[in-house]
Amino acid sequence: MGLQPEMVLRLVLAFAAGALLGYERAHQHKPAGSRTHALVCLASALYMIISLYGFGGGPGITRDPARVAAQVVTGMGFIGAGVIWREGSWVRGITTASTLWVASALGLAIGTGLYLPAFVTLGLAYLGLEFPSLRRLLSGGEERALEALDLSPLRTELERLFSRPVKLSGFNAGDPYMISFGFGQSPSDRFALTFSVKRHTVNLTLLFVPEPLRGRGYARRTVEALLEWAEGQGFQQVVLTSTPELVPMWEKLGFSPLGPATLVYRLGK
Repeated sequence: MGLQPEMVLRLVLAFAAGALLGYERAHQHKPAGSRTHALVCLASALYMIISLYGFGGGPGITRDPARVAAQVVTGMGFIGAGVIWREGSWVRGITTASTLWVASALGLAIGTGLYLPAFVTLGLAYLGLEFPSLRRLLSGGEERALEALDLSPLRTELERLFSRPVKLSGFNAGDPYMISFGFGQSPSDRFALTFSVKRHTVNLTLLFVPEPLRGRGYARRTVEALLEWAEGQGFQQVVLTSTPELVPMWEKLGFSPLGPATLVYRLGK
């Protein structure tokens, strides 16, 4: 019973450390924020405490405190993989998966009472997460903000192309930003153009042309409008992922292969 207050302290500290680590992810609108990181760190600390104190020894019994804790490392692989996904030519979620990995390590360290190494690690991890912001601050650079993009020329060109109003929606997910144009309700009438913006790259993620207009050059002209707008906004490249049968059409527009199904158009050539 004398160890119970110490165990409670370790759990509280683990919860706080995880919440602090997850705060930066929540601030960046990532899928795993303070709550997820706090729970991962808390659970890791509890598993470590169980490993240390939950199993009694006796004659002929060998205790191995690392056996339960070692499974935390394996289990975190599944959780980390759940927040990683591919979007066109980009892979997203790796940093968030890494912070969850760090959160589990913090919980194990605090659960064993290694407070100083745990909080030094927490400080270094937070510094690493904030490093891009610090680098921009020190270099005087600025992020390309969604609000700073002039989307009206692209919208006007799409409305001229399709001879109907086009709706615009933008989602500021931190990095990248998602932008969508569309109209229509039924599948046969629907048009959708969705792309993401990250630093100097526009990544085309979805292009859906109404069925009655397919095969009449609307997809090509839509991409041409996107290329013209992107160049006018000062972007350096446009990346898209295509099906094999459409690759020749994109190559005629000036796209170059970047991978098995990914092509890139260099702007300002």
